[in-house]
Amino acid sequence: MSLLLRLANRLILDNSTDAIDPEQRRRIAIPCGTDEIEAWVTESQPANSQEPELFCLKFPGTGGRAERSGPHPAELLSPEHFQTWTINPPGYGTSTGMACVSNMPIVCEAAWKSISQVADGKPIVVTGNSLGGMYALYVAARYPVAGVLLRNPAPVQQLIRGRYSWWNFGLANFVGRQVPAEMDAVQNSQRCKSAALFVTSDSDRVIPVKYQKMIVDNYAGASSVFTIRDADHHTPLPESQFDEYRLAVAEWAKQLNLSL
Repeated sequence: MSLLLRLANRLILDNSTDAIDPEQRRRIAIPCGTDEIEAWVTESQPANSQEPELFCLKFPGTGGRAERSGPHPAELLSPEHFQTWTINPPGYGTSTGMACVSNMPIVCEAAWKSISQVADGKPIVVTGNSLGGMYALYVAARYPVAGVLLRNPAPVQQLIRGRYSWWNFGLANFVGRQVPAEMDAVQNSQRCKSAALFVTSDSDRVIPVKYQKMIVDNYAGASSVFTIRDADHHTPLPESQFDEYRLAVAEWAKQLNLSL
């Protein structure tokens, strides 16, 4: 592994392998090249009962873990039975292999192949938080997803070039190039056709709004933006905006390719 790739992994990824109680989530092992990644599944009814009507494929942020992921947004789309699969890439949780930006495309491909086989034609919504938005956009640009929901999506290559290009006399530019070109969130957004809901923190200091807008403004499909007011990157949705958010999701749901 080159020094630049090691630097990219260190600067972009924040993986962990500590044990986390998955509570009622169910683990699914997914072949991924020579490795095995895991999805932790949340569902509305116990396994082996009625078949799910809707599937959701989720990708957490750089330090996120699938064992903590909830069913959102599937629980707001009102099917009687749904499954939400959240992915731990290599080096996260008990997924094998090394946490590496070069693994991003194969993780997307493996996750989509596995969930689409189980869904067997049922609608699949993809969602991503922060860095996870890059994974979600890769999938949505290449496969027939029913809809896309992104929170504070990260155009990593553009963010590095625009905000950190001064780092180590321009070394950051070479580090940014270690992210596979096919993961470019802005370019992938230009290929997405499914309706998208973008959730943006208006005071985000990690991924400033102007960078998120590079994705929003280039998104080819129908899209809408919900803004969390006075919020930084990790600020939770305040209770005062719960009803407003549910309405935004309901409007987004009307545009989705769902047959529930």
